[in-house]
Amino acid sequence: MILDLMRHASTGRAGYLDGRTDPPLIDGAMDALYRCHAGIGWSRVITSPRRRALDTAHALVAGSNQFCEIHPDWAELDFGDWDGLHFDELPAEQLAGFYSEPHDVVPPNGESWPQFQARVEEQLHRLVDEDDGDGQPVLVVSHAGVLRLAVSRVCGMALSSLWAMRIDYGTRVRLRVERGDDGQLWGELLELRQP
Repeated sequence: MILDLMRHASTGRAGYLDGRTDPPLIDGAMDALYRCHAGIGWSRVITSPRRRALDTAHALVAGSNQFCEIHPDWAELDFGDWDGLHFDELPAEQLAGFYSEPHDVVPPNGESWPQFQARVEEQLHRLVDEDDGDGQPVLVVSHAGVLRLAVSRVCGMALSSLWAMRIDYGTRVRLRVERGDDGQLWGELLELRQP
């Protein structure tokens, strides 16, 4: 199957750990996305329940007969006590540990990386199971952490190397995703498109 994963449009909060925190899109946030992603036909549009993702998805399908499927497992990592804070407001050592060893460092009262990984992987498997084979891509509008995790799991790339991948607001990552004979997902990165 072909899967388009897109980060929501801009909230103007670069550098903040917005997981549960759900700021609105800024005025004009969709302009660049319309120009960059116009004319793509998606067989399905699925979105995180966070307002910033949902508003992005609704804007992308406005004027069409498509509807947006909302699924909570596509939400960003829950950063617990760090949620809504800027990087500069966090203890530098803990934040560095989170990025270097995400499986070992859990934000206080937050979601562990294995929990996050399990819910995103379950949804990736579900999409492969539900693929109708028509060749049209499925769009999932979500968050930067989700995009990095999905690329890591599908393409077999070390998560630590993906922190360097620039995933700005409105970035679209196109993956080919398949399931091997062993039941594991595998695939390749086909395109990384910045608005």
